[in-house]
Amino acid sequence: MESVFASQVSVSVVVPVFNTEQYLWECLTSLENQQLSSLEVIVVIDASPDKAYQLATRFAQQSRLAIRIINLDKNVGLAQARNIGMSHAKGQYLGFLDSDDYVDENMYQHLFNEASQQQADWVSCGFSKFSAHGVECYAHQNISENTSVCNKLFRREFIFEHQIVFPQGELFEDEIFSYMAELFADAVVHIEQAYYFYRHNPQGICRRAGADKHRLYARMSSIGDFMRRMEQSKLLPKAAPLCLEMLCRHAYLQLRTQVSWFDLLCYWRFTQHLIEKYQLNNSDSQTQDNYFVSSFSKWQSREWALWLIRIRAGRANYAVE
Repeated sequence: MESVFASQVSVSVVVPVFNTEQYLWECLTSLENQQLSSLEVIVVIDASPDKAYQLATRFAQQSRLAIRIINLDKNVGLAQARNIGMSHAKGQYLGFLDSDDYVDENMYQHLFNEASQQQADWVSCGFSKFSAHGVECYAHQNISENTSVCNKLFRREFIFEHQIVFPQGELFEDEIFSYMAELFADAVVHIEQAYYFYRHNPQGICRRAGADKHRLYARMSSIGDFMRRMEQSKLLPKAAPLCLEMLCRHAYLQLRTQVSWFDLLCYWRFTQHLIEKYQLNNSDSQTQDNYFVSSFSKWQSREWALWLIRIRAGRANYAVE
């Protein structure tokens, strides 16, 4: 029976939940309204201290969807909650929806159709960020600007075949997962329409006051692990241009964060260490012309001037991912 059921499920959507009771009903309703009928929803309650489990259970009882609720006794974090959800999925494609966000009713139908027709390993769409201050739309195709897993569908067999999982206990688990999927994929499709709606939550783990230093060192840990896996998996020759762009972009964007001068220099020197260790400067000339690569190359040998650049960058009024 399970194999028959699995063949009927086009998309499995994993919804990890922690302390988002006030948004969860809207999130699940957006799945209820999906035009794609062969959809299963896996809600992972990550030992949430609110009444999210009771709310999800009540929603499931009245829903037309196949909703599976996994109630964890111990908080395991976003990455592991997603991994647990993936292990229960039966769909041809995997999607991820954060419990304080929601999706357009056409999202999974459109993404599944495109992925199926193009035989894609994964497909992404545009997304909108919304808050009390308004809405901003994005439709990045470059993977370095399109690292969220939530605006994507991934072919389940492809993910399992290459053992792509979310790194447990680290921030930026989306980024590592998306880079791995990009590098292993044979076919990828991008759709410009903004079907995913991301809530800008100032209380999120990466948005709280004083979180920039934590983010910086979490990035160092995640990126270090990612580079080691690239080397071990023999993907580094193929991945080198993308890795160089990623490292330089991250270093340059730290100029706009609220970390100490010492921490900033540590990050820049860590980046240079990885570039040299993995010989990434041998990448093609097109990568060397990339804005972030050329900017990092220009300033990393003139550390004394970084402070001036940082002051100038601090005047720019835009959010850093």
